[in-house]
Amino acid sequence: MANLLKKYKHSLPLRGWILILITVLGVSVSLPLLRSGYFSHQDDLQVMRIFEMRKCFSDFQIPCRWVPDMGWGNGFPLFNFYGVSTYYLGAIISFFVGFLNASKILFFISLTAGSYGVYALVRDLWGKYAGLTSAVLYLFVPYKALDVYVRGALSESMALALIPFVLYFGYKKSYKLFVLTLFLFLITHNIMTIIFLPIILLWMIYWNDLRIVIITFVITLGLSSFFILPAFFEKSLVQTESLTRFELDFRANFISIKQLFFNRVWGYGTSIPGPEGRMNFQIGWPHWILTALSLVIVLFRKKEKHMLLVTCCLLLFIFSIFMTHNKSSFIWENINILEYFQFPWRFLSLSVLTSSILGGFVVLVVKEKFQKYLCALIIITTVILNWNYFKPKEYYKITDKQKLSGELWEQQRKGALLDYLPKTALEPREGANTTLTNFVSHSNKFSFEINLDKETQIEVPVFYFPNWEATVNGKVYPLTHDNILGRISILLPEGNHKVVGKFKNTALRTFANTITLISVIGFILICRKKYI
Repeated sequence: MANLLKKYKHSLPLRGWILILITVLGVSVSLPLLRSGYFSHQDDLQVMRIFEMRKCFSDFQIPCRWVPDMGWGNGFPLFNFYGVSTYYLGAIISFFVGFLNASKILFFISLTAGSYGVYALVRDLWGKYAGLTSAVLYLFVPYKALDVYVRGALSESMALALIPFVLYFGYKKSYKLFVLTLFLFLITHNIMTIIFLPIILLWMIYWNDLRIVIITFVITLGLSSFFILPAFFEKSLVQTESLTRFELDFRANFISIKQLFFNRVWGYGTSIPGPEGRMNFQIGWPHWILTALSLVIVLFRKKEKHMLLVTCCLLLFIFSIFMTHNKSSFIWENINILEYFQFPWRFLSLSVLTSSILGGFVVLVVKEKFQKYLCALIIITTVILNWNYFKPKEYYKITDKQKLSGELWEQQRKGALLDYLPKTALEPREGANTTLTNFVSHSNKFSFEINLDKETQIEVPVFYFPNWEATVNGKVYPLTHDNILGRISILLPEGNHKVVGKFKNTALRTFANTITLISVIGFILICRKKYI
């Protein structure tokens, strides 16, 4: 048996063993996701969002913009503004494994996939042991445990899984894959896009010809136009002020040096200052210690490979830390778009990536024969210090049917109620209901039949939002929203009526969809002609 194992060991390249190790460690931080049932987290709307996206599939509302059950049953334009790529994938997966399992698979991908991208990038820069070190650091960073098992921030976590691949394919000049991964990244999480897009642009300029940079970015922005243009230019149609009030105000969410570097108490509360048990925002002891070592190396050893890249990583790390602290408040106060970040500690996403890359750099500067030993020491230390964070507060036995019915269904219908409430709507105090006996609601359509003995104003349990259009007995009919909650309202005359409402695109959405379609065709032609 020993001889067989020895023979097998020599038959598998070292790269294969490294990938196996990353996979095993990835499974170890994902063990709670492999159980049946579901786990607790703060943004417990992932199953609901997948469910709503699948309704869009069934109704051929593609791209999906309006969801019918959220807004406490009144519907709202969730996917006109909220990153969509994760939920498109989740809806597809749900056809095979159901909604709970689809959500857990997405969390698993978001936790583990990015480590392979970091490994590939750092391996090609500085060697296999540096790559393995960076991959494990990126896998075991506490902020990723916070994103998944405490906050349940699936889209943000998925963006962190994508960004290493974007950088890797840009560095390798694999332009087709760069365009595809950057496209996915841009439609995954709006705030991560704002943080990382300038860095991606500078990264591409550093490694590539400017002509290629312009071509790839134009194509990618064109592909993502269906989402980016409405998300940005139609934000005045929803009550965005709700995204920055009270506990979501950035002023209430700065963190201290102690929280960043020393505090190891793990809790499941909030980031607002308060009693013990609140969120933990540590960078990770191995991560910041290795970053400090890389700074010493930069200051005293000038001849290492890619020193400019390392220096930039250090500067980005320092900048990201600074942006989490209240000393940076003058920047937050003077750049308006930053208020929509809500939490300054979201800049830790930059710390996560840069500190992991810098850990690989520290391994590089050691003599080659000692690199594997330093790599092993860092991995063991990181796993021991951080593995225990990767667990939810509680786990419970539940099925799809239970999650999407009864009180749990009501909780999800009214979850994040104010996030994308139309400008003309008022926050409802109870779930949507109607006296219309044969009312039928879909993701982008509603219908009912009614017999009236006099002219009557009919209120439909659907929030108004451009561009809902109503037909009565087959003819376009005016509708209003001049009622208490801002729901669709139709003044119908006496008689029998068949009313159909359809959610249609605004001119901007039609334009954005057209740009995306043209870009898809252009990208296919460019790939076939091998221009990139």
